[in-house]
Amino acid sequence: ANWCTSTARVPVAAAMVVLDVKHSEKKNEFLYETTVKANLQILLKELCEVHNLRLKVLRLAATCKELAKHGPIRPEETRGISDDLSKVTELDVNAYGTPTNPDEHGFRTGCPPPPEVATVLSRTAEEAEAAVDIALVAQKRCLERRTCQTQIDNMRGAVMIAYPAFHRLPVYDPTRMELEDKEELDGYSDMQQVLDHTQTNLWWAGKELQLDQTLEEYVGRNEKTKIVAKLTSKSAGAPVREPRIDESTHRAMLAHYYKKQEEQKKLQEDEDDSYLDSEWANPKALKSQLVGGGTPIMARPGGRRGAF
Repeated sequence: ANWCTSTARVPVAAAMVVLDVKHSEKKNEFLYETTVKANLQILLKELCEVHNLRLKVLRLAATCKELAKHGPIRPEETRGISDDLSKVTELDVNAYGTPTNPDEHGFRTGCPPPPEVATVLSRTAEEAEAAVDIALVAQKRCLERRTCQTQIDNMRGAVMIAYPAFHRLPVYDPTRMELEDKEELDGYSDMQQVLDHTQTNLWWAGKELQLDQTLEEYVGRNEKTKIVAKLTSKSAGAPVREPRIDESTHRAMLAHYYKKQEEQKKLQEDEDDSYLDSEWANPKALKSQLVGGGTPIMARPGGRRGAF
């Protein structure tokens, strides 16, 4: 069986090269299957697409859960305004409708869809998050473009059930913007570090992989290979090398040395030497027992006490 099981299909018998793909953030890690014959330019484009789609799934899932909980987002001019503050302004914070589940931060209308529809929306979003979660790396499950697109389509269907044809879902709502591919990305915020394959380099073992070559020229012909590949911006330079020990071993070592350090501190603090007054601690006890049978030697005329 294949080392890495895909999240979208039954494991196949053919061996594949497994790439442990990493970016600047640890939580943006995923596994990807390819072959040693893959052209690196095409491979880089595929990795960037999967990376970007995975972030889109996470962003869309987060907005869907908020949509199911507190309804659409408010217009920009009324966001963050409480009901008390609205009494001294002409802005109507409840123009969308009477809140049934108010947002304590005042960013959403507080008018979620019906409970049964909201449950479907929340469950679909949670399933999408689980399908692209970083925990898949520890489970040795690979991610592919089709899996990400399937989760996006599932969430689109759930949103359409709650808001048919985006009815009563404003154009500025993050969920609708994600589904219409009109999201605003700054490239720096959480889950927004999208990559342009024309401005991205692929690194492995401290080497920048040249895009006019194949993966075989770097890792050899063995398909049963697992490598750690890193995606970096062309302006960022070489990425930091991987640590020699894994994270779990590092934690175990730290715990061991901390325990030894605490034991050493206790020994240093324990300065009680009263045990030296005990009879068993007398360094001359053995000599006293052997010479004179343990009785004191009397220095007086007539010699020792008692006769031999």
